[in-house]
Amino acid sequence: MAKNHEEVYPVYFTTGVVAKYCGVSKVTVLRWIEKGNLIAFKLPGGQNRIHRDDFFAFANKHGIPVKRDQMK
Repeated sequence: MAKNHEEVYPVYFTTGVVAKYCGVSKVTVLRWIEKGNLIAFKLPGGQNRIHRDDFFAFANKHGIPVKRDQMK
C-alpha cells in the first residue's frame, strides 16, 4: 500500500539531509537557500530547516529524483 508524504518523510529537513538526497555538499544547499532557490528558515541557533513540501517542489522543479528508500 502506498503511503503519503506525511507518513514517510519528516516535516522538516536539515541542510545535510537535503545535500545527501541531492548528491551535493551542504555548502551548495546553503547557496541555494541564499539565492532564494530553496525556501528555508533559520532556527534561533542559526541552523536552517527546509519544509518537506518546499524540498519536494524544489526537487521536482529541478528534475532531482528522490526515491522513498533514499529517505530512510
